[in-house]
Amino acid sequence: MTHTTIFTPKNGAPIDLETLNGIADTQTLLLDSNLALIYGETPRGLVLSGLEPNGRRPKKNGPPGVMQFSLLNFSLSPGTAIVGSSKGWQVVQFEESQLLQFEEPERSSSLRSIVIAFSEQDGTRNGDRTANKVLIPLINVVNKDEVDPSQMTIVANELAPNIWSTDVERVASGNHPVLESMMNLFNQLEDVIWESDRHGQPWQVQRLGREWKTYQSKASVAVTAARFTLSSHPSTTEDRVRCLTNLHWQLQRSVEQAAQALAKWTGVVEAADKYAPVFSAPPADWDAMS
Repeated sequence: MTHTTIFTPKNGAPIDLETLNGIADTQTLLLDSNLALIYGETPRGLVLSGLEPNGRRPKKNGPPGVMQFSLLNFSLSPGTAIVGSSKGWQVVQFEESQLLQFEEPERSSSLRSIVIAFSEQDGTRNGDRTANKVLIPLINVVNKDEVDPSQMTIVANELAPNIWSTDVERVASGNHPVLESMMNLFNQLEDVIWESDRHGQPWQVQRLGREWKTYQSKASVAVTAARFTLSSHPSTTEDRVRCLTNLHWQLQRSVEQAAQALAKWTGVVEAADKYAPVFSAPPADWDAMS
């Protein structure tokens, strides 16, 4: 059985090492529990707000968060992120835009990631070492397969030369461009659903009966549920991936043309990055629920 030490100030109580550790561990305990709710047993960092590259977004298709910019010259907007360190999870705030110019080739033999990580230094005062560490957040470029989730928070993943996925470990709400693009998608899907004719595997096997409006209604309800899910509260990348994946599953079982439109909007699985699960088929045990 484990125990947790917390700081409870009392007049006359001595301040010892265990007490100081209790104070130091408070932030990590709070962040650990919140990240565990999002990611489960293997928490990762998270961009809470801002830190958006100043690149160009596509006018129509996804995947959500895709953007064009060059490592040679781009900037990140002010923002806040949770980043791992040897001392636990830390909240990092960039109060000003970050102008970045990496001496990186436009084309690389391996895909890369833009990450936030800490550089650690010993604390000093008047030239003497003190009992603290100074954590300096730095924005770096590393090979994608070398990213350490416990020590780095991903800002963007490379998809192709100068093409990046920015919706990797990110919270979005309100009028965030990623959510705006998804809301536009839902509008398009509604049109596809109600304008489509009787066709597709669900209709051919009469999964939902002989009334075509039943298929359309089920698909439309799924789109509405997805819209409510993403508009009711801030969502993480994990939330958005699950939402689109479940929507695609529902459309594959009702109006197949709408499922195809969703897949076409998302792009191709090889360049979908975090959104690759959207292309999956419904779980086999869903047939037992019919």
